[in-house]
Amino acid sequence: MITDGTRDFSPPDTAWLRKPVALLVVIRRCHVPFPCSIVGESATALRVRFDPGCEMDLRKELILAVEEKPVFLGSRVN
Repeated sequence: MITDGTRDFSPPDTAWLRKPVALLVVIRRCHVPFPCSIVGESATALRVRFDPGCEMDLRKELILAVEEKPVFLGSRVN
């Protein structure tokens, strides 16, 4: 789902751009890990991709932490 508003996003000033990360997000007072990759940033939101072709805007105020998600060699396809 790519919407028209993606042109308003600038590249994020972060080391996590387009890398697999886990965001710790607060939803209804619960802390939920959200595996994704950051593809863009605005002043108030991050553009994240959680599946190929599926993107969404996530408000920065809901994000508690960002952690680089390790890639294990056993999960790679030869």
